[in-house]
Amino acid sequence: MKLTRRQASKVLVASAGYGLVGPRAFGDDAARRPTKEDLNPQTWSDMHALIRPHAHEWRHLKVHWLTDVVAARKKAAAEDKPLVICYTGGAGYNEPLGVC
Repeated sequence: MKLTRRQASKVLVASAGYGLVGPRAFGDDAARRPTKEDLNPQTWSDMHALIRPHAHEWRHLKVHWLTDVVAARKKAAAEDKPLVICYTGGAGYNEPLGVC
């Protein structure tokens, strides 16, 4: 079925009209946007519980990372353990040991 210009313009106007009015025309409370009044002293503890790091997150911070390669090499040699180097590559701004 081929649409004529008139039919296509009717469809376009109808869809644009719904896009402008949307669910607000039907009184849909589910589309309510959050406001700054939603964050108050009474709701702060709930929000903080959601965004704070939990015990099972960020386990890599519990590892004693050495950022000095020479010190890490000496420690590995003294303890007769292998040396593991974490290298991320990238553009230089995300390298754990800095740009060499």
